[in-house]
Amino acid sequence: MRKLIILIIVVFSCLYNAVAQDIITLKSGDELKVKIIRLNAKDVVFSPQGVNDTMSMARENVTKLTYQNGTLIYLAEEETISDYTGPVSDSIYNAGVKDASLYYKGYKAASTGTLVSALMFPYNLIPAIACSATPPRDQNLGYTDSKLMENPSYKQGYKDQAHKIKKRKVWKSFAIGSGAIFGLYIVSVALIVTTMAY
Repeated sequence: MRKLIILIIVVFSCLYNAVAQDIITLKSGDELKVKIIRLNAKDVVFSPQGVNDTMSMARENVTKLTYQNGTLIYLAEEETISDYTGPVSDSIYNAGVKDASLYYKGYKAASTGTLVSALMFPYNLIPAIACSATPPRDQNLGYTDSKLMENPSYKQGYKDQAHKIKKRKVWKSFAIGSGAIFGLYIVSVALIVTTMAY
């Protein structure tokens, strides 16, 4: 019985490994079942199914990468790239931006600190500027796929978007905290003036 259970586990793990592969879709329409190692600016580095060595293929020959976790990366074709060929035109950069919008939550400490520092109005401007100017640390990014973060373009997109989110949340907390303290000052002055008038 014990041997049967072990055999079933081995068979299922082999089937899973056979099915759960990354796929490179070529411009010709062919699909290669591989293990994608890295996407570079000029090529895709991969390990073919059943082979331990790595190979590379020119990026211009590839239209799509499908990771086993379901992530799709569409590679920009030459004719679709505008005059600006920076990272924004790269679909993997945009995938990083999208994922940061979904998963980055590391701004909470900076946002809360800025809100609490509102007690020191108007000096709370100093921590707000410092927090918003500092990019998020790598350990606070909250990304879910370390393999994608190995890609420089994806990582840059993720980090850029995370920094934008952090800035927005910090300045929102600054506005809320400053507004609350300013409102408290107004109410206090109004109460003092009203008390003195009687």
